[in-house]
Amino acid sequence: MASASAGAGAGSGGAANGGAGMGGGAAGASSYIFPNGAVAAVSLTYDDGLDPHLATVIPALDAHGFKGTFFLANFEGVDHMWALPNLKDPLTARHMAWQAALKNGHELAGHTVNHPCNSATKAPGYHLTDYDLPRMSAELDDDVARLKRLGVLSPITFAYPCMSDKIGLGPTGQDYSPLVAARFLAARTSDVGVADPRTVQLFHVPLLDAGSQTAEQLKAMVDQAILAHGWLVVLFHGVGVEQTCPNLDFNLQGCMINYLTTTTDAHQALVDYLAQKQAQVWTAPFGTVAKSLQK
Repeated sequence: MASASAGAGAGSGGAANGGAGMGGGAAGASSYIFPNGAVAAVSLTYDDGLDPHLATVIPALDAHGFKGTFFLANFEGVDHMWALPNLKDPLTARHMAWQAALKNGHELAGHTVNHPCNSATKAPGYHLTDYDLPRMSAELDDDVARLKRLGVLSPITFAYPCMSDKIGLGPTGQDYSPLVAARFLAARTSDVGVADPRTVQLFHVPLLDAGSQTAEQLKAMVDQAILAHGWLVVLFHGVGVEQTCPNLDFNLQGCMINYLTTTTDAHQALVDYLAQKQAQVWTAPFGTVAKSLQK
């Protein structure tokens, strides 16, 4: 599981930042005003349903009254043992922890079921090149059904795994964005930037990647969003110490699968900075901001 998930996560969010906070989605300040008079919005998004999100991230967000977006997925060979339940077996303690996060106001969202990825560590049959449109269509339906079993209500948002918005499916790179648009409210892509709320296309929302960024670099992303009067969507994978797990036991005080990590201190510094900037920045889940921008 450790090698499979690490390989899958390695491309989960998309391209690396061209420079901390310097995305090109909103080149100049707009006149758009977000709720509560804020000049910028920030959505903190976390991929793959990793246990550190439950153990470290959610308590840090809750301490300031913030809510995050968690794009949940499983990996090949661990069906029902990870974040997404199947539709027949009893829910596990891990699933119930995610249910509790949802009830507490955090957003749970789609990220496919098996996290297909063109990675050398990905199991045969689960590369993007192994998929076609019918297979992805069925998997997206399954993804929605599994999220609904956790209690998620429509409309649901989505994040493309492993730059699949650009790579596509099969040997010819078929675009599956119409399948996403038919099922979800909005989608985070692998494009890099801060979105202009006046012009952003909700099925092509850009991101800035927090992986390996320092506290100062993360805070600079917020400053860039304020300057641009834009919507900053921050992508996290692991938060905290990268650890190797011998199994999938659910023990938030013990070993947790973690990869592409941001340090706990850097993550905490970002959350604290957003709390300081609440007069200027609306910190809200991805779906909440997307709904506010629906044309």
